[in-house]
Amino acid sequence: MAFLCLFALPFAGFGLFALSTALRQLLSGAGHSQSWLLLIFGLVFSGVGFGLIFAALYGSKVAKREQRQQAENPAEPWRWREDWANGCIVSKIRSNMFGAWIFAVLWNLVSLPIFFFVPQEAAKKPVAYIGFVFPIAGVFLLIRAIRQTLAYREFGRTCFEMASVPGVIGGELKGVIQARFPHSPEHGVHLRLTCVHRVTTGSGDNQSTRENILWRGEFDLSPAQIYPSPGGTTIPVNFRIPSDLQPSEKRSSRDEIVWLLEALADVPGVNYHDIFEVPVFRTQQTPAHPEPDTVVAVPVAIRPPALTVTITQTAAGVEFYFPAARNKGFALWTTVFLLIFGSAAFFLFYVHIPVVFPLAFGFFALLMFYVTVQMWFGTTRVGIGNGTLLVQDGLLGGGKVRQFAFSELASIASKITSQQGDATGTPYYDIELNLRSGRKVTLGRTIRNKQEVDWLIEEMRRLAGLQAKAMAAGTVP
Repeated sequence: MAFLCLFALPFAGFGLFALSTALRQLLSGAGHSQSWLLLIFGLVFSGVGFGLIFAALYGSKVAKREQRQQAENPAEPWRWREDWANGCIVSKIRSNMFGAWIFAVLWNLVSLPIFFFVPQEAAKKPVAYIGFVFPIAGVFLLIRAIRQTLAYREFGRTCFEMASVPGVIGGELKGVIQARFPHSPEHGVHLRLTCVHRVTTGSGDNQSTRENILWRGEFDLSPAQIYPSPGGTTIPVNFRIPSDLQPSEKRSSRDEIVWLLEALADVPGVNYHDIFEVPVFRTQQTPAHPEPDTVVAVPVAIRPPALTVTITQTAAGVEFYFPAARNKGFALWTTVFLLIFGSAAFFLFYVHIPVVFPLAFGFFALLMFYVTVQMWFGTTRVGIGNGTLLVQDGLLGGGKVRQFAFSELASIASKITSQQGDATGTPYYDIELNLRSGRKVTLGRTIRNKQEVDWLIEEMRRLAGLQAKAMAAGTVP
């Protein structure tokens, strides 16, 4: 805390000095354009300085409270946070709103001087107009902050009331979300529970945070399952959690496992999207040694209205065909990255800089070329029937056909292999066949819809005579 305060003091001091100087010039009537620039810099620097000091003091207070709770409850980490211990978790919608406004205001204040300098430079070099990209981005940031403010005013201060604390690995996360819906969601509410590995790397300007989705369960509530309450609207939540997942854990300030509960609904005006960080831990209710052959009752997967996979009844059984270009949006993004890395490699080679740089960009370009080809042209055909499972994996319907007897099959499960966005983004699933020999065979790649993945796995298991031998994601409506 002391180091952060010392680091922030020069920013706060320079900001106050710049503010006082600018105000003195403006009030005396001697102000000019440079006085306004000085005023802007003063606001930015003092805001950053005092913001860091406040964050340090508040963070220290929270840390001391958590340390006291840790000492009192060393074996119960879900009691270390006040909201977790109370079982009433406030959503991130309010904090996200404040964060959006702070970032938008700072960005626009920093971008304001561009309006003074760019027109002068553009008269000499028209390329200087590129500088207007920054204030344009600031407009979008302001729109984002306004939308989050409207969402907060629309839905209020929502909270997730847990039926029992914590959510249990190998058990359930259960409770209700207390929200306020001025307009009833005609299509119901979509709920998601996500296990995320959040890692921060680098430092200073090179610092970045990566949020990898390890697991996600999701389901839909119909309008009939949402009921009114004295405070507004009650949304029931009940997720089953597999026993092989990681619990909430803060390994360090740069490495942690977090569990996020999301609720989404399409309503007139601003759409509803709430995020709660929930406690999920191993407790006495967690199975110590789950029996591998124990069949756990899980909800029956429901076939989605639209499938990206073509299913055909043949003389030999049932064929599942995963066509090319199933995820055109994802494929388009990989194509964009391919063009970026490819162009960079060509440019660096052309200007004759050290060969290591074009080679590095060239390597990533080749990697993106492979991924792009798979996204646009990759296909998989799976046939199940007559005691065998056939797999043909290649491009545009081609590829070598592999055959496995039912007696060789151990299990069929899903696996997250890629994602778009951060913790609240979109994961993509592969369907994976595990053989008794220990080998793994991919039966389908980059499927976006979790409901479709679960239904396909259940159908393949049924046709192959397999049963789910581990707890799957699900809900008890």
